Amino acid sequence: MEGKAHVISFLKNCIEYAEASIERKKSRGELDDIPKWEAYRDYTAHALMEVQAGELDRWFENQSKPLNNNNIATVELDTLSHQARASLLTNLASPRPLALVSTSSQEGVRNIAPYTSLSVVTNTPPMAVVSLSANRNDRLRDTLLNLRQTKKAVLNFLPASDAAGLIVQQTAQPLERDQSEWDEFELDGLEADPLVLKNAAFAIVGHMVDEMDLPDSKTKLVVLKLDQILVPEEYDTNQPSHILCQHGLNRLMSTPSAWHYNIDRNV
Repeated sequence: MEGKAHVISFLKNCIEYAEASIERKKSRGELDDIPKWEAYRDYTAHALMEVQAGELDRWFENQSKPLNNNNIATVELDTLSHQARASLLTNLASPRPLALVSTSSQEGVRNIAPYTSLSVVTNTPPMAVVSLSANRNDRLRDTLLNLRQTKKAVLNFLPASDAAGLIVQQTAQPLERDQSEWDEFELDGLEADPLVLKNAAFAIVGHMVDEMDLPDSKTKLVVLKLDQILVPEEYDTNQPSHILCQHGLNRLMSTPSAWHYNIDRNV
């Protein structure tokens, strides 16, 4: 259990810090504070003993059990409300990488909006698909309207941070067609390409090559031909990216990185 090992290491560090603090208090003559540090040390040492003995292993186990013949619950998706269905799907099929998709109208009004319903679908030629639904008032997204006019899109992937989370929350707000999130929230683009968000982890530049209707849906599926990837010069493209992802309806998180398994590509 990797999580258990992290907790054990943390508790040991806490005990070492408490013991060092006790010695410092003694050397300074601050004797009144020592009993509190001793109580903290002893309590933490007891917790460490319980964790090491396996008495708390249930805390580190995955609470959900895998599917088997005697453990199946069926959920009929068509019977759920939109909100319940969206919550279930985004919680189960997650986390999903989040990109701020930036586009521009013919008049030069820049738009930027967060999307997680996107995926690279082929490497040769490099292509991605983005799902663009109408808003609650059946108004088409500015992203789609701009793509129909100018074709170009930039997928800005963000580092996981509070600042990035705030940008996502801001750019998710609906604005009028002639308003720009870039101006409204004082966002900066690069001089070389104003649609590339400054301080993005990396960006992918592409253009729309197809637009499709999804059956029984107000959603459009847009196909993008990917033309360029913009990364910092020191970026290690052989390592997994640690970018902002969506988990559930309202939670943003970093790309999971604690566990990995290397696949033998020769098999």
